Order: sequence, then C-alpha cells, then structure tokens
Amino acid sequence: MLARLPTLQSGIDSGAVLDSLGALGAGAAIGGLVLYLYGLRVRDADDRVAALSRLRRAVRVVLVVVYAATVLALLDADWFLVVDAAAAPLLGTDTELASAVTLFLGVTTPLVAVIGAYLGAFPAIRSLRGTDLSPGSAALRLGRFGLAVALYFTALVVVQDALTTERTTALPFVAVLFLSVLAVWVTAPWLVRLTRSTRRPTEAERDRLGRLCDDAGLAPHAVRVLDGADAKQAFAVLRGPPRRRQLFVTDYLLDELDDGTLRAYLALQAERVDRKHLEARLAIAVGTTVFALGPLLGVFSVPGVSDAVVALVAVAAGLLGLWAGQWLVYQADTAAVERTSREAVERAIERYADLNDAPMEWGRLTGIRRMEPSLNSRVDRLRDRAARK
Repeated sequence: MLARLPTLQSGIDSGAVLDSLGALGAGAAIGGLVLYLYGLRVRDADDRVAALSRLRRAVRVVLVVVYAATVLALLDADWFLVVDAAAAPLLGTDTELASAVTLFLGVTTPLVAVIGAYLGAFPAIRSLRGTDLSPGSAALRLGRFGLAVALYFTALVVVQDALTTERTTALPFVAVLFLSVLAVWVTAPWLVRLTRSTRRPTEAERDRLGRLCDDAGLAPHAVRVLDGADAKQAFAVLRGPPRRRQLFVTDYLLDELDDGTLRAYLALQAERVDRKHLEARLAIAVGTTVFALGPLLGVFSVPGVSDAVVALVAVAAGLLGLWAGQWLVYQADTAAVERTSREAVERAIERYADLNDAPMEWGRLTGIRRMEPSLNSRVDRLRDRAARK
C-alpha cells in the first residue's frame, strides 16, 4: 500500500495547499452547520434520553461522511503530494519512512474537518447531558483518539508491507485482516492508554476495586482509572489477551456507584469476558468480511457458485451469528446474578443507563450490530427467570 502512495520530486504546490485548506474548511463548516441545526431541533425535546440517542446517531453518520468526503477532496487537491514534498527534504523520496509519514499525515489531516464538524453538535450534547466539559477539551480528546487510531493503522500497513513478499501476495487480504484484528485485540490496553487519559488508582480505589473484583470473580492483570467525570462517562471494560487483561474504569463510575452496585457491574463484565463475547463478535465480523468481500474482490471463489451468492450467504450468516450471540449476554447476566443478586444486577444495569443517559430500549438492528440485547430485555429476562423459580 505504501508503494502506491503518490510521490513528488519538486517543491510544494501552493495551489494544492490552498485547495486542501478549502476542503478542510468546507468539511468542518458544512458538517458543523448540519449538526448544529439538528442539535437545535432536538435539544428541547421532552424525552432527553431519546433526543440524545438521535443526536448521537446523527453525529456518527455525519462525522463518517465528513471524513470520507474530506479524504476524497484532499486526494483531488493533491494533498498527499504536498505532504510528500514537505517530508522529502528530511526523509528523502521513495523511502519506506517517507511513505509511512505521508500515509499518517494523509489520514490524520481530515480529522481537522471531523473535529470542526463535531463542535457543531457540542452545544446540544452539553446541554442535554449537563456536563462541564469544555469545547477545547472535547476537541483535544477527539483529536487524540483519531491520532492514536491513525498511528495504529499506519503501523499495521507498514508491517503488512514488510511481510508481503512475492510468495505471500495471494494471502494479504485474509492474512492481513486476521493479523490486524489480532494485533489490535492483543494490544488493546495500550490503545486505550493512547486514546484516553489514564492514571493509577489511589490507594483507597485500589483497595476497593481489589475487594470488589475478588467478589465479582474478576482478576485483572492491572487496573487503570480513566478520566470521565467532566464528560459524565460511567463504564468499565476489560481489554487484552487472557492473563494479561487490564481493567479500565472511569472515575465517574467509581464516584457514583455504591459497593453493592459496583460489585454487580464488575460481575457482569467478568461473566461477559468468561464467555468470550468480544472475541465472538470480532470473529463473526472478520469472518463475514472475509467471505463477503473475498469473492467480490477476486481473492478466492467457490467453484460452481456465483461470487454474489457467496457474499450474500456470508452476510446472512454473519447477521444470524450476531443475533445468536446476544444469548451470551443473557448467560452472563444469569451468572452475575448467581455471584451477587438479581436486585443488584438489575440496579447496576439501570444505573449504567441513568449515568450515561443511555436508552433502556433499542431496535433489533442495533441489538444485532452490538450483539447485545436491549437493557430492558435483559432486565425483563432476569425477572421472568426469577418468577419461574
């Protein structure tokens, strides 16, 4: 991939620079205006949680569109050539390092437009959530996340180029996709630290988490506290391979949950990890991508079967797998109840939704995408199970 990036042997084209700046400004202005106007529409809604849910969906869609459109506009403006020409005096031309820098700067530059567009939605988000987060802090956090992801992407491309030889040219699609997902899964704790501000727990937090983790059946290799109070983010996640998993928990969650509720919440995370929910979701996503895109891209084919049919069957099987995978969450909930109590688990689910202004109910497509049933469905199933006993 690096070898296919454009190179430039002469100086920087000022016209290309101006065109690129125009593309960034247009992306930020148009995306920001769309989100600002939509935010004005939903911020005074009676159902604040539903309004936030709609706004969050709009933000995700608009930011993806802004990024993709800005990338295309920058390619048309020869931004990659500008970056390559600027890097040439320091890194040389047609070198692997120069190509890597060109790729990194090329994929991170559109983040300027993405951040600008996001700030259009920020007033409505802050009003609906009642947070103390400043626009500058929000922009810095989004930029940090984008830069870290771009750095990972660039590193994976560099490694893929280094591993690709004449003998392996038939394997890149499947092998690189698998290795990329595996690398992200294994190094996920470091990715979290790159994208978020973390700290060591205080002595009191360490003692409390150690005691509650033991009760919940959780044995993390390390614990880090995420800054989330100003943005009112309450969650805890386990990331990393077995025996090296690290627990990341926000300070807001620690402050807002009592010991009984936090114990139940940690038990929910522990039981989900035991059932390999994340790994199953990744495996289904990767498998679906391989068998859906592989035939269409000519990587492989199934004798006697149309490539389009193979792709459709792969997508259908993937959707079915994601739907069936929701039972892993139900099983984890049941196991967490056995470790704590039904009341504590229900309270943990409801408090999680309340603290994050998250909906208790969502549609089937969202459930399939997340491979997770709605919070209401989980609570109802626990109550039905208790009523049958």
